[in-house]
Amino acid sequence: MELVSLLILVLVVLAAFVASKFTHSGNPYPFTQKKSLFTQVETAFLNLLEKAIGSDYKIVSRVRLVDILDFQPGTDDKSRRSALAKAQNKQLDYVLLDKESLKIVAAIDLVNNASKNGHKAKKDWFVNGALESAGVPLIRIKVKTGYKPQEVRQAILFKLGKQVTNSKPPIRKATSKPSAVLSPSQVKSQSTALAQV
Repeated sequence: MELVSLLILVLVVLAAFVASKFTHSGNPYPFTQKKSLFTQVETAFLNLLEKAIGSDYKIVSRVRLVDILDFQPGTDDKSRRSALAKAQNKQLDYVLLDKESLKIVAAIDLVNNASKNGHKAKKDWFVNGALESAGVPLIRIKVKTGYKPQEVRQAILFKLGKQVTNSKPPIRKATSKPSAVLSPSQVKSQSTALAQV
């Protein structure tokens, strides 16, 4: 009789142990709210983008590559699976949309050459190729402090092939001599340096 009781006790303990392995204990929703949706760099650059081009375009941030691209007609299943596997975890920092139609105008990625973590330090050739094949311009802008909204605006418009003009009046120096207004070639060289291909 004692042997049967001991055997039952062992089976109960064993069953409880096995059951505990298959069930989770604790909170099924172990989440807490993040302090901010964006990093400080992303927040600062989003504010800068809003000032620079917010009147012209809608700005959407953290967009997955697969959300803005589709497959070309006639793409075989093997190519689809391979491309989807490569694109699945790719994310763009910002996407510009036409204000009226919400058509995709361009993608913007922040580049941080000084950091190995955080924003992209090197070109992602798959993202470049995918966007280029779909006809979506990719604008890469270096992370740095001191950008002025007008500089960013000129760089983006230049990359989009739009006319870049210096809309601000010339600044006068204390000597009352007019300061130089950027010529189209100067604007082009500054814009090219800011918005890398």
